[in-house]
Parts: sequence; structure tokens; C-alpha cells
Amino acid sequence: MLNVAVFGLETSPQVKIGGGLSLPHTVGTVIGAERIGDNCTIMQGVTLGASEPDMGFTAAMRPVIGNEVFIGAGAKVIGRVHMGDHAKIGANAVVLRDVPAHAVAVGVPATVVSRGVPGISESE
Repeated sequence: MLNVAVFGLETSPQVKIGGGLSLPHTVGTVIGAERIGDNCTIMQGVTLGASEPDMGFTAAMRPVIGNEVFIGAGAKVIGRVHMGDHAKIGANAVVLRDVPAHAVAVGVPATVVSRGVPGISESE
């Protein structure tokens, strides 16, 4: 409860969080995923949670976030979806389906608009 009062951040104690999680702005953020990988960035107002009420924290109903994932401000990742490593989610997107590794997803509901190639930067 202290997190909510001081930081505006609600996190379930059952979430497995990898090292290097960055929360640049915490206000309004709800973290109810099963797992968050290493070196992820989650902006303000993001919700990671189940698609229906789940007071007992059933892991099988929660999102799984890969490594090095960026989730933009106000995005919602709802239900048992998997976000692949290095995926990027645009601001205010509503993710209801899996997002592959190195992909960019935007919109409501979110759709993949770009699929990056591992090992090749977007500037090349």
C-alpha cells in the first residue's frame, strides 16, 4: 500500500521481476504480470493484468513480458499474452494478443506494425 501512496504504483508481490526494470514515471502504473524480463522500461499509466477479476493472482491469466521490452505511457497489456524480447508497445495501445520478439505494436486493439530483424538496428 505504501507504493500506491508514495509512488502511485501498484505491484503484486507475486510478480517475478528481472533485473534492470526502469519505471521513469510511476503514477497510475499497475503491475500484475506473471513475469517481467530483464532491462524492461514501463512508462506511466501502464496496466499489466488479467482479463477478468482475479483476486487470487492466477499466473496463467497474467501477461508474460520478455527481456528489453519497452511499454509506452498509458498502454494496457491484458490477459495471457506473451511479449517477445525487444518488443515495443506504443503509448495507449491495448495489447490483447502476443507480440513477437523485435516487433512494434500500436493501436486499440494493438496490431503489429513493424517486425525488426534481430542483430540489425533500425538505422541500418
